[in-house]
Amino acid sequence: MSLVVLVVCCVMFAVPVTAILILKLGVNRFIHETEQSLIQQGAIYSSAYAAAFEEATRETGGEKMPGYYLPPQKRVFWNARARTFQPLLDLRRDTVLPVRPGAKPVVLTPGPRHLAITTDLELLSNRARRTTLSNVLFLDHKGLDLHADTPGSFAELTEVNEALNGGIGAVLRWRSGAETSSSFIRLNRGTGFRVFVAYPVISENRVIGVVYLSRTPDELGAYLSEEWLSIIVVAAVTAIGAAVLGALLVRQVSRPIMDLRNRARALARGDLENLEHLHRYGTRELAQLGDAVVSMAKTLSERSTEISTYTTHVTHELKAPVTAIISASELLEESSLPDASRRQLLETLKVQGQRMEKLLNQLRDITRLRQQMRGTPAKLVDMLPDSPGLRIITTPVDAILPLSLIHGQTVFAHLAQNAVGHGADQFRIVWRDNVLEIQDNGEGFEDKDMKRLTEPFYTTRRDNGGTGLGLSVVNAILERYDTQIEALPSPGGALFRIAFPIDGLPENRT
Repeated sequence: MSLVVLVVCCVMFAVPVTAILILKLGVNRFIHETEQSLIQQGAIYSSAYAAAFEEATRETGGEKMPGYYLPPQKRVFWNARARTFQPLLDLRRDTVLPVRPGAKPVVLTPGPRHLAITTDLELLSNRARRTTLSNVLFLDHKGLDLHADTPGSFAELTEVNEALNGGIGAVLRWRSGAETSSSFIRLNRGTGFRVFVAYPVISENRVIGVVYLSRTPDELGAYLSEEWLSIIVVAAVTAIGAAVLGALLVRQVSRPIMDLRNRARALARGDLENLEHLHRYGTRELAQLGDAVVSMAKTLSERSTEISTYTTHVTHELKAPVTAIISASELLEESSLPDASRRQLLETLKVQGQRMEKLLNQLRDITRLRQQMRGTPAKLVDMLPDSPGLRIITTPVDAILPLSLIHGQTVFAHLAQNAVGHGADQFRIVWRDNVLEIQDNGEGFEDKDMKRLTEPFYTTRRDNGGTGLGLSVVNAILERYDTQIEALPSPGGALFRIAFPIDGLPENRT
C-alpha cells in the first residue's frame, strides 16, 4: 500500500513537470508561431511582388504572364476573399531535413520583368528584416534566385517545388553545424533548426514567383527564463498537492487498511481480545467495510463460543441417558433377572431413548431455525397453539405480528408448553406498539432463575423431563428478527416480554 501511495504521488508530481520538461510541446508552439508569422510575411511580400511585376508588365507592353497555371481548386482558394491556414509543421511528426543547400547553378537567368523589380523587393526586405528578423529570398517562376550574383535555382527543394505548384511549402531544416552536433536537448530547445516557408506569388491565376522565407524559432530557454516565476509556482503547487494527496491517502486509506489487516491476522491467530471497532476508518466505504469485518469477527467468535457451550451441554445432557441405557442393557443380560425388574429396565431404556431423541430434535430445530430467513408477517390468531386445558386470551384479537406464520406457531407452542409444565391454565398475550407480552398464571420463577431461563439446557423441571432448550429455540427464532425474549418479575405466574425493532413492524415493511 505504501508503494501505491508513493507511485500515485510521483505520478501526480510528474504530470505537470513532464508537461514542462517534454519540451517538444513547447517547441511546437514556437514552430507554429514562427510558421504563421512567415506565412503572414509571405502574403505581404507576395502582394508587393505581384503588384510590382504587374506594373512592370504594363510598362513592357502587357506581355503574357509566365508560370504555372493554377488548377480549378487552387484558383478558388487563392481567389477567395479570405484565406485561413492550418499549421503545416509538427516536430513530433515531421523529420528535420538537412541543412538547406545553396542554389543549384544553372545557365538560365531571370526574365527582364523579374530583374526590373529586384531592387525594390530587396529594399523592402532589408527594411522589414530589421523587425521581422526573417531571411527572405525572391524567386521567379522557375525557382531562380533574383538576387544571386550568379544564376542559381532552388526549384528542386521540397518546399520551393510545392510553392511553384500553387501551394505553401513548409519544412524544418537543420541549421549549419547543428545537424551533427546538436543533441536531443538542443533539438527540444528549438535552437538547432530553422523554419522554411515558400509562399507562391500569384497573378492572373499563374505562379509568377516565390517568396522564400526562413527564421529560427524563439528559444524555449528564453521563454522559460521569462516565465521562471510561473514555473516555480506550478512546481511548488504540484509538490504541495502531491504531499497533501499522499498524506490523505496514508491517513484515509493506507492506515485503516493496515489496521484491518492486523485485526484479521490477530483473528486468524485466535486473538479475540481486541475485536472492538477501529477508532479511525478514513472514508465511509472503509468504515462500512471495517464495521462489517469487526462484526463478522464478533459473530464468528460468539458462534464459536456458542458451539463450544452447546457441545459441553449436549455432552453433559446426553451422558445421563447414555449411562442409564448402558447400565440397563448390562442388567438385562442377566438371565436370572425377575420379570418385574426386566420390565422396569425396558421402561428405563424407552424413557431415556425418548429423552435423547427429544434433545437431538430440539438441537436440530435450533440449528435449522437459525438458518431460516424472516417470513411475511401473519395474524396472531393463526399462530396460537392447540393446548387442551389452557385458556388463551389475546389483545387485540386481530393483531398482526412481525413474525412469519411458522415462526409464530413455534414460539407460542414452546411458551404454551412451558406454561402448562408450570401448572398454568390461562395464557394471556398482549400486543401493544412494538412490544409483545406473554403472561400465564402458573408457578412462575424464582428471582435467581430469571436471568438464566434463556440459557441452553438450563431448566427448573429437569426431574419432570425438561430439557432447557424450549426458550433457546424461541431465542433462535427471534434472533432472525433482531430481538430476543426477556423474563420479567411478576407477582403471579411467568411474564415474558419481546420488544421488536421499529423497522420490523408490519406497517414498516416493504
